Formats: sequence, structure tokens, C-alpha cells
Amino acid sequence: MAAMEKKHLETIQEQEDNFQFQTRETQLVLHRVKSHYQNKLNTLRRILSVYQEKMEKKNYDWERKVETLTAQIGQLLEAQRAERSRSKEEAQQWQNEKNCSDSEQPLEGANARLEDLKESLHQREKEISDLLEADKTPIPPVPPPPCSVLLPAVIHKAHAVCSVVTESRDHLDRMIEENRVALVAAREKLENNDEELKQEKEEKRKIVENYTLERTLRKKYYNMVEDMKGKIRVFCRLRPMNRNEAGQGGATVVGKVDDYSVSVETPRGLREFQFDKVFGAEASQEEVFQDTSRLIQSVIDGYNVCIFAYGQTGSGKTFTMVGDKDQRNPGIMPRSFNAIFDITRENSSKFEFKVVSAYMLELYNDRLQDLFVSQAAEAQAQTQPSSQTRRVEIKRTRKGVVFAQGAETKEASSAQELYALFQQACANRHIAATKMNVESSRSHLIIVIMVESRNLTNGSVSTGKLSLVDLAGSERAAKTGAKDHQLKEANSINKSLSALGDVISALSADLPHVPYRNSKLTQVMQDSLGGNAKTLMIVNISPSESNLDETLTSLM
Repeated sequence: MAAMEKKHLETIQEQEDNFQFQTRETQLVLHRVKSHYQNKLNTLRRILSVYQEKMEKKNYDWERKVETLTAQIGQLLEAQRAERSRSKEEAQQWQNEKNCSDSEQPLEGANARLEDLKESLHQREKEISDLLEADKTPIPPVPPPPCSVLLPAVIHKAHAVCSVVTESRDHLDRMIEENRVALVAAREKLENNDEELKQEKEEKRKIVENYTLERTLRKKYYNMVEDMKGKIRVFCRLRPMNRNEAGQGGATVVGKVDDYSVSVETPRGLREFQFDKVFGAEASQEEVFQDTSRLIQSVIDGYNVCIFAYGQTGSGKTFTMVGDKDQRNPGIMPRSFNAIFDITRENSSKFEFKVVSAYMLELYNDRLQDLFVSQAAEAQAQTQPSSQTRRVEIKRTRKGVVFAQGAETKEASSAQELYALFQQACANRHIAATKMNVESSRSHLIIVIMVESRNLTNGSVSTGKLSLVDLAGSERAAKTGAKDHQLKEANSINKSLSALGDVISALSADLPHVPYRNSKLTQVMQDSLGGNAKTLMIVNISPSESNLDETLTSLM
């Protein structure tokens, strides 16, 4: 009997060894495949980056060419106007000189009159000479009249004026002809410039079309890259030991193996769990956000994105999503606010970002509450029978967009305004002390941000939605010491978390039916889970042996 039992144990041990060997072989193959696709993704990113830089440089060069041609055309038009003005002035001068030449016509009449007077004087002189000759009386010589001296000077001046007027007319005719030729040449050059400008505009239009096509392709490829990583991605974050765990002398049973796996020491042996990314206890808030910030770009591109933290009470979910009290180590939510407005500023020349709006809710005891309304104000409104309290309900549009009817939506023009709204919401959230966490979140915090943008090139409008969820911790009543009202809270929390797990499992297995309606939590997150939406789940775990059962529950 002992031999059979020993043989049976050896068989079991051999099977366990074979299973572990096959598991290691499978993990090695998965790691190689993941590394291969990661290299391909990196290559694709570099190609897209180089191509985008080339397109931006080419677009900048064409804009400079168009500005240069516009300046040249302006200079030609200015030169043409100056040439026309100069031609008009010369024509006016020629007309004035012509009028002046016409006024010299009385000189010709005066010349003829002087000739008549000279003829008359000579005739008179001849008659007197004949009379003197007849009388043979010497006659003193007659002095020449003054007009005989003035007449040649006047005639000479008249000929000089006529010759100058003729030369001026010839010079003006030559200038008019030269101006006409220059004007024709300028017109031909302007027509050529107009043709070149049309070609430049056509080329610029093609560049704009190519840029629009390239941007569409970039958006498509970026989405393909994110889809290759998985529409539902799961990260794991291991927090350090806290003071209570260290004081109890508990051992560390959870460790980070590499960037994609964690190991857990269980009574049955060492177990490993695989994730898309693993952050150890030394990982900073910035490192965690760097691997999640790519999803913010998808929101700007018009996609729905959901980021939420999951884990037991006191595992560090709120620290991951919100950060510490004094915000020396801000979490994913405040960093996402800054990232949204940083991206909008970088793309302000290509897009007009119309609205950045948000509503903030908490799911407490399976009841949705608007966190922009304080608990005191809501309690006062309920005590007054005449007042009507606003009830928040989940609705869907015909396009499948989920919205909270009855919740107040507020707009923000900067990251500071959005963070101020967030602080207002956090101040109205339900928290309580348990044995496992001094400030345990007793409700699910749901932050929904909508970004609407318009493409300045083609006028298309897109709307993206970012859901940031800080889930309440899964817990065991016996361990947290929950009683009465807190026990009711714990039951509601565990029920909604179980419904969320069922939805995630159904989406991961591509089941035809996804049970969104089992909880208000999954109804709120419906349009950000599945379909074209991108989901990131961050599992927060404790390294302590005292939380081993809760850690295994979160990991599985």
C-alpha cells in the first residue's frame, strides 16, 4: 500500500513538473512573439514620424514660395501703376507744349505784315529816288527802320521754337511707343505670373489634400497600433509595504518578475501572472502615466477611452488615479487634464477645439449622485417636501452615446478650471475609515470628459470621450470590520465590481451578449467598454502575505 501511494505521489510530481515545463515553454514563446510585434510597432512609429516631418517641411516650403510670388506680383503691379502715371504726365506735358505751339501762329501773320511794310517802304524809297534823280538834288541816306532789325530776330526765334516743338513731339512719340511696348511686356509677364500663381494654388490644394489624407492615415495607423496592443489592456501596479503591514512583521509574497509578469508565493507553490505592463513598488506616478498618456491622443482623435483602477481596499487605487492629498505626486486624472489641453494647444493651427466639458458622478449604494451638488445641499433638498431633487439616470442616444440625465455638465477652458471642478467633486465624495484603510473610498468615482473639435481643413467635427474611474475597493466584511451601514456599502461595492468583471470577461472572450445592464456602473461605462472604445484596467495589489487571498482574487 505504501509503495502504491509513493508511486502515485511520484506520478503526480512528474505531471506537475511536466505542466510547469510546458508553462515555461509557453511563456517563453509568448514573450518572443510579443517582442517581435513590439519591434514592428517601433519601426512603424519611426516611419510615421519621418514621413510626417517630411510633409510638414514640404508644406512649409510651398507656403514660402506662395508668399514670395505674391510679393513679386505686388511689386509688378506697383511698377505698372507708376509707369501709367508717368505716361499720363508726359502726355499732359506734350499737350501743353502743343497748345503753346498753336499760340505761335500769330508770329507768321506778323511776318507777312512786316514783309508788306518792307515792300511798301522799298516802293516809297524808289519813288523818292526817282524824284531826286529827276531834280538832281542830292538826298541824304534814309536810316533803316527799326522793324528791319527786329524782323530777322523774330523770324529766327519762330524757326527755333518750331524745331524744338517738332523734336519734342518726336521724343514724346518715341516715349509713348516705348511705354506701350513696356506695358505689353508687363501685361504678358503678369499673365505668366497669374498662370504660375494658379499652378502654385493647384499644387498647394494637392498638398492640403495629401496632408488631409496623411492625417487620416496617421489616425488610422495610430488606432491600428493601439488595437494591436489590445482594445482592453491590463496593467498591474504593486505598491510598497505600508506601516501596518511592516509593523505586523508580514512577509513579502508578491514580486515583479519582469515588465510583463508578477510572481506570487502561495501555499501550493510559486505562481506567475501575465499583464500588458507591470509596475513595481519603485515605479513613479510619471512612469505610470507615460504608458497611459497615448490614450489621451485617441480621445482628441474622436474615440472613447476608459481608464480605471481595480483592487482591494487599501491597495493604492486612489493614489494611482488621483494622487496624494497635497498633489506632490498627482495621479492619472490630474495629469490627463494637463495632457488634454497640451494636445489642444499643439494642434490649434489645424483644429478648432469647440468644447471641453465634464460631468462627475459617484455610484454610492447603487445610486448615482452628481458630485457638483454637495451632500448637505442634497440632504436639505430632500427634507423639503416642496422641492424636487434631481435624480441622475443613465440614458443612451440613438447613436449609442451614454449620458447622465439629471447631472450637471460644466465646461472648462483650461486644465486649472478642470482641476478646480475635480476638487469640488472629490470634496463631495463618500469616504470612511475601515480596519484596512483610514480613508477608504465608499463609492465609485466616475469622471467623464468630452472633447469636441472641428478640422479647419475639411470642416469635419469629431467628439471624443474620456472616462476616468476610481473604483471602490473589493473587500471582505470579516477583515475590514464592516458593520451595519458599512456592511451594506460593502455588499453594493462587491456586487458592482462583480458585474464589471463579468463585462470584462465577456468582452475578452468575444461573447455575443455582454451583460452591461447588471449594474449601473457598467451602464455608465458601456460606450467606453467594447466596440471601437479603448479600455485600460490597472490592477492594484498589495505585496503583504496578510493580503494574499485578496491579491489572488484581484489577479485572477
